Amino acid sequence: MENEGWTHSMDFPLRYRMIYHPNCIKFLKKHLAKERNRVLKKVKPRVRLLQRVLPCSAGVLLTCLATGFYPRHINLTLLRDGQPVSDHQITGGELLPNGDETYQMRKSLEVSAEELQHHHYTCTAEHLSLDNKLDIDLERDWDLVTTPIMSSALVTVLAVCCLVGAGIGVIIRWRRKCAGK
Repeated sequence: MENEGWTHSMDFPLRYRMIYHPNCIKFLKKHLAKERNRVLKKVKPRVRLLQRVLPCSAGVLLTCLATGFYPRHINLTLLRDGQPVSDHQITGGELLPNGDETYQMRKSLEVSAEELQHHHYTCTAEHLSLDNKLDIDLERDWDLVTTPIMSSALVTVLAVCCLVGAGIGVIIRWRRKCAGK
């Protein structure tokens, strides 16, 4: 049995160079072109610094949250008065997938209401998609003191508006009633 197809050892290098190698290269180039966009993709994180009042401890939970970023590596840091908060005070920090090929990370710090009033807190993010470091400050306008005051003032204003509106409605009905008689 002479030269029976692919089994002859002298024929294999020629077939490899003529058939396998070009097809393999063609396949790899096609696959690389498909994967290039995914590999080179960069999505900027959305970074927020949130505060939540903790009812049981009379403290506040500050949370530095970065969501929707790609690739997965990010440096997320909580700062107190411009200095990094030590890791033993921080909870969280795990990288989690979002399900849309992006990632999220959160780091939290529990502070007292007094600490919140006397220190300035910032969330800092560094990521490949960002040209510069991103700093998000905790808004002082809506802190623990002003939020309840503003909420009470808003409720009071709304109540007064409702009462005035009801009073005007009563007066209009009374005048129409009197005008009709």
